[in-house]
Amino acid sequence: MKPKHTFITAAETLIRDGEARVRMGQNSARLVPDYKDRLRCHCAPFFGDTPLANIDSAMLRRFRDELVAKGLKQATVLVVMSFVSKTLRMAHDDGLIRQMPAIPRKGQKPSPRPAFTAATYTKLLTTLKQVEKGKPVIAFKGNRVDWELRAIVTFMVNTFTRPGDVFALKNEHIIVVPEDADGPAYLRIDAPSSKGHEAPIISMPVAVPVYQRTIERHRKAGFGKPDDYVFLPSKKKRAYAHELVRRQFRLVLKHAGLLQSTKGVEHSLYSLRHTAITLRLLHAKDLDLLTLARTARTSVEMIDRFYASSLTAELNRDKLHSFRRPTRFLTDGVSPVVAKGSCA
Repeated sequence: MKPKHTFITAAETLIRDGEARVRMGQNSARLVPDYKDRLRCHCAPFFGDTPLANIDSAMLRRFRDELVAKGLKQATVLVVMSFVSKTLRMAHDDGLIRQMPAIPRKGQKPSPRPAFTAATYTKLLTTLKQVEKGKPVIAFKGNRVDWELRAIVTFMVNTFTRPGDVFALKNEHIIVVPEDADGPAYLRIDAPSSKGHEAPIISMPVAVPVYQRTIERHRKAGFGKPDDYVFLPSKKKRAYAHELVRRQFRLVLKHAGLLQSTKGVEHSLYSLRHTAITLRLLHAKDLDLLTLARTARTSVEMIDRFYASSLTAELNRDKLHSFRRPTRFLTDGVSPVVAKGSCA
């Protein structure tokens, strides 16, 4: 007789709970497809109809080792093991198992996606403009790269948005805040909750004309209403819209010779968010990390671990070497005198 409570039945319960949380706006729509992929591709083939009561730490270690043997990256192994952990935790909370087995984990080293430099970002935009004109024609399954891919790229770099979130954006989520005495116009993006963050995103000024041109083009095609999606509004299946843009972007990167960073790591759509944050870290004047973290819907810790990890002190040596008040520390042709209040 087939056991009543198996890993698969427990995982299906977790997925149903995820669907409910997505409907309530607590998680992004990407959560459920990700859960289903982890169950179908990795967990179901290994656990099958194994009763929950028979899953112990030794079995979980074998499962982890099998994932590693498949050649999966460490980050992928970690998210799959996290799915297993959540499944068993819910089973424990529901009284289906008496004790939660220890989940084997391995410390994750920060592995940030590479950002584009100012030079490579300029090259990317130049390539996108050429491709729009058909020089050359680049398409994925009959969907030709046009003006909208460049709009998405520029929008992401000037709004700090995550790839999954940008395809969930609707026009009703965006307000154009006009120019005033404090500065130029910008977008206030009150997007659905993402990664547990709900604060509005404050864009860079460049995002305003990018958004305005985008919505004007869509209005000519019958879209642009408040409840229409900002990008690819004709694609009702947002996972498909995301995947289409991801594939088109990869083809453009290959054509431009920008698929990999100088360290051999592949660029992706997520590199655009990384680029947005990195450029602000490099070029913003006196911007504190908390403000940047709030508008990028992340934390100061995450910026330090993943986004600022590629920056060195030498890149901001002008700030490092600056003084609040005039000092005799630097003198012409004379040995430097230690400034008052400094350590030497």
